[in-house]
Amino acid sequence: MPRLIPLLLALVVTALVAGCQLALPGGGAAGDDSVTPNAVAGDPIEVTALDAPPAAPGVEAAVSDAPVQDAALAAEGESTAQAQGADPVQPAPDPAPEATPEPAPVPEAAATEPPPPPQKSERQLACEKDGGTWAGTGTSSLRTCVFATRDGGKQCSRKDQCDGQCLARSGTCSPVEPLLGCNDVLQNNGARVTLCID
Repeated sequence: MPRLIPLLLALVVTALVAGCQLALPGGGAAGDDSVTPNAVAGDPIEVTALDAPPAAPGVEAAVSDAPVQDAALAAEGESTAQAQGADPVQPAPDPAPEATPEPAPVPEAAATEPPPPPQKSERQLACEKDGGTWAGTGTSSLRTCVFATRDGGKQCSRKDQCDGQCLARSGTCSPVEPLLGCNDVLQNNGARVTLCID
């Protein structure tokens, strides 16, 4: 008997849920196709046709082939008309082809001369003379001189084992000096610190 009550209760709940799904709010049946406007569905959407797009260069070639096909059909029509003894039908003349705009002429002086190389600053020239690379710093327009280290990528556990810095995360010597931004490095005593250079 105690198991019969939960079973009956489950059966009643199932019947109620099934009954709710058969009838929609507002008295409409489930098969009704009309949509009532609400916050989710909104009003019905109106559909209108757009104007024809302008003809592309590839389409012009297809359009120019169309008169050739029309002429072939007209020739077939003439032969059948002559066989029947009627006057041949003349094809309609083609409308004047649309003029295509010509590209603007490019001045010859601008087309042949490459742009002048940007002027190098004294600091950039000094950097390149010392064997460095003039590089940008992050997303800013500032630039600085960066030098490649001879032991970049070598395993390390302290700074004194590297030319530059000993990177704490990878345990390797830094590939360039100075390290821009914030980096976890190992000091000479093996202590891990964060080094930030702007």
